[in-house]
Amino acid sequence: MSPDAQLKERVTEFLLEEADCLDERRWHDWLALYEEDAVYWAPSWDDDDHLIDDPHAAISLIYCSSRARLAERVWRIESGLSSSLLRLPRTRHLVTNIRLHEVTADGITVTANFQVNAYKHEEQRTDMFFGQYRYRLTAGERLTIREKYIMVCNDVIPRQMDIFHI
Repeated sequence: MSPDAQLKERVTEFLLEEADCLDERRWHDWLALYEEDAVYWAPSWDDDDHLIDDPHAAISLIYCSSRARLAERVWRIESGLSSSLLRLPRTRHLVTNIRLHEVTADGITVTANFQVNAYKHEEQRTDMFFGQYRYRLTAGERLTIREKYIMVCNDVIPRQMDIFHI
């Protein structure tokens, strides 16, 4: 296997592990994939064809500027204090079309398409979100996420959207 193929396999396994962490509700394993200063951003659409480009100047679907902010979301999910999160939906992340775009000593830029199906049992309802991820990964002994940018193509949110939906 060539070095590029080995790296792509390593990145693919890493992205699939992140998806499994979310589907299996292994929130702290999921958090451990992120660097302390990681940025997690799902921008909103400014119009039909353009996403907002500044999370500080417009409303985002989700924006977390550090792992500590992501940990706050995990705390809210686990706390039982949010009535909408008392019974979490069953989710399955489908991650495809994984492509390495840039590999430097500083990191790896990767894109992947996604679809997430979320089934809310008490409502007997399935919601689906789809779009594209763009990651900036740090490649050391283990891969970590420096940035996750999530373009949600169907951004009309039926009821709620949280980290496990995208």
